[in-house]
Amino acid sequence: MAPTKDRQDSTAVWYFIAATFILTLPNLLFPDMHVAVRVAIVLVGIVIMALGFVHLRGELAARDRPSPDGPPADED
Repeated sequence: MAPTKDRQDSTAVWYFIAATFILTLPNLLFPDMHVAVRVAIVLVGIVIMALGFVHLRGELAARDRPSPDGPPADED
């Protein structure tokens, strides 16, 4: 199979989806959790979200960099 030059979808969105689940599901499923556990879960969610921002920044920077093959040739 020949490689394509199509851009792949962003993977940073999965960090944000994971952070959403981490921040909401444990509190919804276990409402009687100890406060320290809730704080730990919120901190983990914030760390995952921060990793998502770092990954998104890297993806945006890679998108702005020129390709090593050079600009695509016009096929007129």
